[in-house]
Amino acid sequence: MTWPLGGPPSDVPVSREICSGTGALFGGWGLGLLADAAQRATGRRLRDLSAAFLRPVARGARLSVRCDVLTEGRALSHCRLDATDGDRPALTGTAVVEAAPAAEAVAPGGVVARPGTVTSGGVASPPRVPGPLECPERSYESGSGGAMMLDVRVAGGSPGSVLLWARVLCDVPDEVRLAVVSDHVPYLLRRTLPERPRVTTVSASLRLFGGPVAEWVLLDVSLVARAGRTAAGRVALWQDGASLAGVAEQTMRLSA
Repeated sequence: MTWPLGGPPSDVPVSREICSGTGALFGGWGLGLLADAAQRATGRRLRDLSAAFLRPVARGARLSVRCDVLTEGRALSHCRLDATDGDRPALTGTAVVEAAPAAEAVAPGGVVARPGTVTSGGVASPPRVPGPLECPERSYESGSGGAMMLDVRVAGGSPGSVLLWARVLCDVPDEVRLAVVSDHVPYLLRRTLPERPRVTTVSASLRLFGGPVAEWVLLDVSLVARAGRTAAGRVALWQDGASLAGVAEQTMRLSA
């Protein structure tokens, strides 16, 4: 698969490579399309993305993705994003994008902060896990990760959490890769809940910290809360398992 996907920037064919085994657009690729639209419309790098999933998008559809710049500042721009399937809205969201930073800046206390460097002393350390090639592939309800251009390995876990290595098997921008692999709270829920419910993403968010991203990203996926048919989860994205590249959250709807 080549990126960006063929056709005009706003016209995206929903092909097999970006669909899950259910035959619908994989939520991670939906986030990736919105991230890409924001970056291409502004020429800036994604820092914050929030999206609502309004309806499933079937394989074979064509999505029209639109980005409207709401405000544009020297450092940050705010955008509105909409993806429609024909005349029906499918995804909507907002994004914050940042102009390319200087090579380095001075943080409070005189600490030199380079792009993508987390300087807060309160940031947790990355989990210690075996390397990705030492870990088994994750299972799928139907199909395989390779069909969605993903390679995901199970690196460990405990009740209510799972550690996964993930990489995207095609050449896409770093921010798009992080958006795609961030969609793993549904996997945790199906793995954790004995009734194995159907899981539908209602909304998702992604906060990125910049800097280069290695081929493999370590995902620390945790269940935050469950109330009735609603569940929320969080994903910490560690680039190469070493430095924090971003944090994602998802709200899910559970059904039989």
